[in-house]
Amino acid sequence: MALLRFALRELKRRRLRTITNILGYTLAVAIMVMLVNAIVYSKQMADNILTSTGTHFIASVPANLPSCPQCSLKLSDNKDEGFVVYGVPTKLISVKFINEVNKINAVKDASKCLLYRFRNNKGEISSIAGFDPLNDVAVSTTTCAKTDIISGSFLMPNDKGKVMLEEAYAKLKGFNLGDKLNIGKDQFVVAGIVNPGIRPAKADIYMHFDEAEQIINKRMGNSPINNEANVILVETKSSKLQEEAISSMKKLLPNLVFSSYACYRPAASVMGINEKSSYLLLVIIGVSTIALALRSQLSSVIERRRDIGILKAIGWTDGDVVKQVFYESIIQALIGGLIGCIIAPLILMIIPANSIVSTATSSYITISPIVMLVGLSLAIIGGVVAGVFPALSASRHRPADALRSI
Repeated sequence: MALLRFALRELKRRRLRTITNILGYTLAVAIMVMLVNAIVYSKQMADNILTSTGTHFIASVPANLPSCPQCSLKLSDNKDEGFVVYGVPTKLISVKFINEVNKINAVKDASKCLLYRFRNNKGEISSIAGFDPLNDVAVSTTTCAKTDIISGSFLMPNDKGKVMLEEAYAKLKGFNLGDKLNIGKDQFVVAGIVNPGIRPAKADIYMHFDEAEQIINKRMGNSPINNEANVILVETKSSKLQEEAISSMKKLLPNLVFSSYACYRPAASVMGINEKSSYLLLVIIGVSTIALALRSQLSSVIERRRDIGILKAIGWTDGDVVKQVFYESIIQALIGGLIGCIIAPLILMIIPANSIVSTATSSYITISPIVMLVGLSLAIIGGVVAGVFPALSASRHRPADALRSI
């Protein structure tokens, strides 16, 4: 305890140097705590976005590929019509296979869809997308979503005799909400206008799967469809699991062809990259703080070489000298670290998150007690490192050398 008192007395005697060292630790810890909390918060926000980026795709089997147990090739009586994906004729896939897809661990949701090209009563070519509104997850990312509604309402599970029209198609054909749309002998009411942007399963007309099935069967002659779809809509659990989902589906049905935006690849690879530069900055701050503290402690030992010589002359051991210098360094680091851990949360509670990191939210960054504890621990470690070498240097001073210079 006597050495600890001597260390405190020495720190008071050299106040400017002590304040400078404490301030260095305070700034370093405060910056570290704020930066790490910001990194964690930013990473959570980014992961929420990147995890769901490019996690959707559609799968189909081209008509020219070899037959498979789950597939069938059915043609319309009209040669201009048929099941087409991106202009490519496709086979029909049993809905039972889609149930198997939903069992794949990487798949969040899989749904059936009918993409059909038909010729209307005026001889014009249009396309139908028949989807199941109950599978909202897969449908909203691959076909159309409630947020895509421009006017009117989105098709609900119980809506019958209603369709939604793609905005450009509606304008081209002059359709408005409430108008009647004829598809063959069937008539539907335009319930909504949507602008789905770029989606893998985009069409001119959107309707319930079962109604699309009924319309198509009237045009299929002797080969009606039954619990079949030519497109599988898939939403995966994460962009990192996209390849796993595709690979698992290929194992179940090798002839599948997949259509996606491929943005899941950069999304999966970029996750975790953004914070690397921030962690590098943390390392630089930590090393710089320790280096400055080490330099300050060494300068202090050099200035006090006469005092140390006198202490050793009156009976202080090398161990006593090492302990005092070491205590001085630890005390400064501990005080600076504690102040830094107090300042950082106060700043984070005042400044909105979007002022520190790139985010649309105006909430505040969550403060992690673990990060504060780590920041304080790093300050103490820094104090240990900054105190070891000056302490060993001080212990090597010989009393005779110091006393000769008095």
